Amino acid sequence: MNTRIQVEHPVTEMNTGLDLVAMQIELERGTLGALTQADVVSSGHAMECRVYAENPAKNFMPSPGRLVRFEQPEQTADVRIDSGFRAGDDVSHFYDPMIAKVICHGPTRAAAIERMLETLRAIRIEGPVTNLDFLRAAVGHPDFRKGEVFTGFIERFKPALLAA
Repeated sequence: MNTRIQVEHPVTEMNTGLDLVAMQIELERGTLGALTQADVVSSGHAMECRVYAENPAKNFMPSPGRLVRFEQPEQTADVRIDSGFRAGDDVSHFYDPMIAKVICHGPTRAAAIERMLETLRAIRIEGPVTNLDFLRAAVGHPDFRKGEVFTGFIERFKPALLAA
């Protein structure tokens, strides 16, 4: 058994409604009730985008600096944003420049994509260069929307993704 929680656990949580971190703590405490595979029901589609202080046009180099503005939409049952930052904070060059994880859910893949695009469009960041435009272009790309994604997707479509 791998007892380490995967970094993408919010996607699983959105699809199942189960809080995996809380369950892991309950398991360690001995307070987790019986759970069978039949209790784990997946519903709809979820995806995660990571907003970074990085410059996609410069080979995704970190772009540390002060978050002069950082606004994000309200979280809902289908939109979750995990972040430890707020306006006025500094994104340091000493650590990973991730500003936020944006997780969106929808009844279908197309609905999840639309919800993600709406959420990414609603995020406002001023200060460091970010990958927000790149994420919007990638999620909105026709091949991504069709599910035609592969390990070379970014390299193949990089000019179009960076032009956004």
